[in-house]
Amino acid sequence: MHIFVTGATGYIGQAVSQRLLQSGHVVSGLVRSESGAKALRARGITPVLGGLDDSSVLREAALAADAVIDTATADHAESTQVFLTALEGTGKKFIRTSGTGIYTDLAQGELNPTIFTEEVQHSPAEIVATRYATDLAVIDAASRGIHTVVLRPSMIFGDGASEQLPLLIRQAITSGRSLYVGRGDNRWSNVYIADLAEAYFLALHKAPAGSAYNLAAGEARMGDIAERIARLVGLQAAESCTPEVAYEALGQRWVDVAISSNSRVDSAKARTELGWSPAGPDLLDDLGSGSYKRIWAYKGDPHDHVQAVASDDALEGADSH
Repeated sequence: MHIFVTGATGYIGQAVSQRLLQSGHVVSGLVRSESGAKALRARGITPVLGGLDDSSVLREAALAADAVIDTATADHAESTQVFLTALEGTGKKFIRTSGTGIYTDLAQGELNPTIFTEEVQHSPAEIVATRYATDLAVIDAASRGIHTVVLRPSMIFGDGASEQLPLLIRQAITSGRSLYVGRGDNRWSNVYIADLAEAYFLALHKAPAGSAYNLAAGEARMGDIAERIARLVGLQAAESCTPEVAYEALGQRWVDVAISSNSRVDSAKARTELGWSPAGPDLLDDLGSGSYKRIWAYKGDPHDHVQAVASDDALEGADSH
């Protein structure tokens, strides 16, 4: 199959594209810059120059492919609608990447015992309401001749990267404080990046139209994550803080949606219907002795470590534009 992947140079997109290539699929990928295009070509992916606001580019690429896997972002409803309009009546597969952040509860560090399945009737917090509404629109589009699937990864980790963990690690290095909110008893489900890529592969081949899957293999308490990060960067212990202090350090949306909330899910549906069998390491183990230790741990002058992180951030900023 020829599969068009958005976010092909991103954390999820790279892993998914590699899994598809390993199975003999042909992959094209959306990319915003010529440097990014070169990186895709080097991995055997055909670049499609453009961004999520380039409706004509998205439409043409979707129609030229046998399937579309959208990994770029969970929060660009406009591009999702472009894909749904373009693919209507074609019977082609469209896989949307959402996230278990739709279950965020604004708990401010308290534990919520609720564990969500895909069938639970859910009223999302306002901060993620548009994301959840987009999920529902994609599921409903199956009635218009599109083979739609919504995948909701939990906190992704592995290879020393992720969306959340490097942000927390950098903050701990530069400030000398590894923070959690309140009692830090809130929990997030999590999934290893290679296991997540396998779930996308299985969904492409096995998921029925109009389906949705929560994807998680374990869960961890946010206070424990902060403690592992503290040890990783040479601090004595993590620190509890108020939401306001966390807002200043990390940004309010990050804190409300991820750092201080619960997002706990059951993934029995993916295991049963797709045959998904995650086998990756435990998140806390990977932070303490695995890929994060290899990449982030530092035993020299803390000042030098801060300077190195600042330099890395500057380079990433330049690349992203």
